[in-house]
Amino acid sequence: MTATDTATDAMRVLQVVTGERQARDRGWWEQLPAFYHPEAKIQTSWFNGSIPEYIERSKTMAAKDPSNHRLGQPVVRVNGDRAVAEAPMTIEFRGLLRGVEVDVTVYIRFLHRIERRDGHWRLLASNAVFERDTLTPTFPGAELTIDHADVADFRPSYRMLSLWLTERGHPVGSDRYGMDRPDEVNDLYRQVYGWAGLSVE
Repeated sequence: MTATDTATDAMRVLQVVTGERQARDRGWWEQLPAFYHPEAKIQTSWFNGSIPEYIERSKTMAAKDPSNHRLGQPVVRVNGDRAVAEAPMTIEFRGLLRGVEVDVTVYIRFLHRIERRDGHWRLLASNAVFERDTLTPTFPGAELTIDHADVADFRPSYRMLSLWLTERGHPVGSDRYGMDRPDEVNDLYRQVYGWAGLSVE
């Protein structure tokens, strides 16, 4: 494979990664399945499972509690018919929490496994890695009281997101990848890059 071939494949993988999030945010539900292999899995804060179920539950969430994903520049590495992409991302929510309008901002990385089959690159597995989050009233001077006890059971890497989602009826897993547990994140990177025959070094 030439350098040109590798660059072309990397660009196609990039289009899969960015196109999938665009379809998710725009509510282009009919287009979304085309970005995944049939057996693909995705893990986010509120979901861990198959793509058909993810899409159906995403429709419900988008109608009630919409969010927006702002992508940074993904890093793509290709090895034959397999590729790994890391996409830095900011997730934004706006709405009422305990009667106060707030912005919830979540900083994550999405780590994707992408595979080419029959000439087409599609997502095979995606894991969110949570870094940190914030919750801020949108109106200067507005008061919102959150006791430490309200978030004591939530993971530090996605504490405010957990509060936001659980109060809206979306349970959040406590076993997700987060920078408060760096050893687990490092193990994930080794697994994902090893799957593609690549080194994290």
